Amino acid sequence: MKGLRSKIWAWLMALVMVIIVLLWLFQVVFLENFYYKVHFNLIEDKIMAVAGQLETSKLQDATDLASALSSNQLDALESLTEVSGLGVMLINNDGVSLYQESLVFEQMFKRSLAAQLESALLGETQIEIISHMRFDTEYWVMTHPIKDPNGNVIGAIAVTAPIEAVSETVGIIKQQLIWITLIILVLASVVAFLIARELSRPLLKLEKATQQIAEGQFEIETGIIRRDEIGQLARNIEEMGHSLGQIDQLRRDLIGNLSHELRTPLSVIKGYSETMIDVTGDDPVKRNKQLNLIIEETNRLTDMIQDIMDLSRLQSGQMALDRDAFDLMEVIRQIKLKFEIFTRVELETDIEMAIVSADRSKIIQVLTNLTSNAIHHSQAVGENAAKVILKLISNDSGYRVEIIDFGKGIPLEEQSKIWDRFYQIESREDGKPSGSGVGLAIVKGILEAHQFNYGVDSVPNRETHFWFEIPKTQHLQE
Repeated sequence: MKGLRSKIWAWLMALVMVIIVLLWLFQVVFLENFYYKVHFNLIEDKIMAVAGQLETSKLQDATDLASALSSNQLDALESLTEVSGLGVMLINNDGVSLYQESLVFEQMFKRSLAAQLESALLGETQIEIISHMRFDTEYWVMTHPIKDPNGNVIGAIAVTAPIEAVSETVGIIKQQLIWITLIILVLASVVAFLIARELSRPLLKLEKATQQIAEGQFEIETGIIRRDEIGQLARNIEEMGHSLGQIDQLRRDLIGNLSHELRTPLSVIKGYSETMIDVTGDDPVKRNKQLNLIIEETNRLTDMIQDIMDLSRLQSGQMALDRDAFDLMEVIRQIKLKFEIFTRVELETDIEMAIVSADRSKIIQVLTNLTSNAIHHSQAVGENAAKVILKLISNDSGYRVEIIDFGKGIPLEEQSKIWDRFYQIESREDGKPSGSGVGLAIVKGILEAHQFNYGVDSVPNRETHFWFEIPKTQHLQE
């Protein structure tokens, strides 16, 4: 799990590095060009503003242009040099310098600048980079014509700006970026470590909890109290451990109960088989009686194994329903006849025939399991001793079948658990669990497969009603 923490840290740092690389790419590739372009636009805006002010002064010729410099137009030129830090030169259409602020123009005018000024006097605007031989410096130079109201060129203005100043600014920004990058890397590394530790800490606890479950320690507490998905996962793991603990206990009880349940009929079969060999001899009456007991115990074993197989098929979804129309009342009468040889079974209903659509054999199994369960838990002594009531009621939605016994009853807190597989309640005789614990689970599976309502109502030490409902109109399904 420590590897997970390292991976989270590595992924977060990789994300930070990608952002830094993109930032550097922007700075190296785009920032310098972007900054130069902004500076170009600044120079262009300044020179256009000055030229516009000169042209709006209604200049008619070069003489008017020269005289304009003695007025407030001179302030516009001085603002370019003093405020913006630019070099400015103004000439008339004869090439005579009317205003010159910077010594840069002394050499430029005689060399490269002359060609640009000539182009400006021809009405063209140009921006070029020119090297100053004396100062070994490159300059941006922009020239722009000045026209009279008729559109005739009467002069030109030139503006220069050293590229070195812009390059120095870009260099300073890059140096700052280096320090910012180092600070970001340090902070990102610390923050990524804290985030990785915070994310991996609950996962470490969950890993430990699942390891405990794998080792058979089902009652676990993760110690994670959160309201997010990790907190929900922790609660699910705790509940899973609790459920697995219950299942493990039920499994242990089942093995113990099945061992007892299997041992009894096997002991009977073995005992009577030995008796037939050693004692019975040729007495046909005794032999037949003992053979019948062996057959009875064998059937009991077969029923127990069949119950477990049925439950397995129900839980795996492999048990298919064979729906058909049949008389529910007739089935209930058969159940009464089947069990009244063991105990007192009463039938309460005023219905002669109840046609329903369901899997007849599965409904018989439901009634058999519920009636057998009722007999097993019925009262041993008293007015209602060994008494079970089968009840059929008709209502607007369908038929309600009730199996009633008068035994110890089922506590309210256990009524939702009795349908679970292998869950057992105490018997009436010795207070110990009895049976295999799968009968009611099979009932639940069959009724839910039919989508029938079912339940139990019990008053402790008085009576218990197991019930289920079958709709009167139940369409056949494939």
